Amino acid sequence: QQAEELRHVGIEPMVIPGLVVFSLAAAFNLWSRLTLAIRGQGVAVLFTPPAKLVVTGPFAWLRNPIATSTIAQGIGVCIYTGSALLVGYLALLALGWHLLIRPGSEHELQRRFGRDYEFYRRSVRCWLPMRRRFRPRSALPPIDSSEMLIRHGARRRRR
Repeated sequence: QQAEELRHVGIEPMVIPGLVVFSLAAAFNLWSRLTLAIRGQGVAVLFTPPAKLVVTGPFAWLRNPIATSTIAQGIGVCIYTGSALLVGYLALLALGWHLLIRPGSEHELQRRFGRDYEFYRRSVRCWLPMRRRFRPRSALPPIDSSEMLIRHGARRRRR
């Protein structure tokens, strides 16, 4: 009955597939958070940047595995309940994260890790996993803030 209350308008609920998707996404989320906490020498919270740049584990395949797996968990709930309203809410959540949270987070990582992060950001996709895992090159020397180019639509002006 509870699933029917959440359903509102939508498709037929699929309990087992929904639980499978949710469980796999939850395991991936836990793996991502543990990797961030251990390799990054910090806490596994989405809004706290790590002390070290993490490009191994799930981060070698996907730039934002915590956010992606959280959205995948939501997809599992959508499949479980069959709720079209939850699909819409999840799409708004993903769009909000992509437009409001991600740019600031990437700016902070760029500021902290410079060229190493820039190379990683250009090499690894944000939402879709890579076919091959990312292999970092040897550490690059840090760059000063005048050399940093952050992608926010801003471009250097020619004089």
